[in-house]
Amino acid sequence: MKTFRFLAAAVKWAALHFLACLLVVPATLKAGEAGIDLAVTVLAFITKVLYFPVLGLALYPRHWFPGHWIYLPIAGNSLVWGLALATAIVIGRRWRPNKTPPDV
Repeated sequence: MKTFRFLAAAVKWAALHFLACLLVVPATLKAGEAGIDLAVTVLAFITKVLYFPVLGLALYPRHWFPGHWIYLPIAGNSLVWGLALATAIVIGRRWRPNKTPPDV
């Protein structure tokens, strides 16, 4: 049961990451059209972080994923992020100090 909960959490984080990846690029383009330099700088940095490691390293030629096929490596990248975030949460919960008082 713990494995199922872990995988469900990883898929939830992956879905949020995928949605953020899809929304950050249009937001960056809109900010660029509006001429808001600070917002473009911040959004460009967020884009680089979100698309790391799979798309940030560009380990594949772009012509392998024409058109809407680009969502495949984005989804793979999101799954990597989802698994990493779920693992970090599990590790963080194990390191959390026990709040129950010791038996005296």
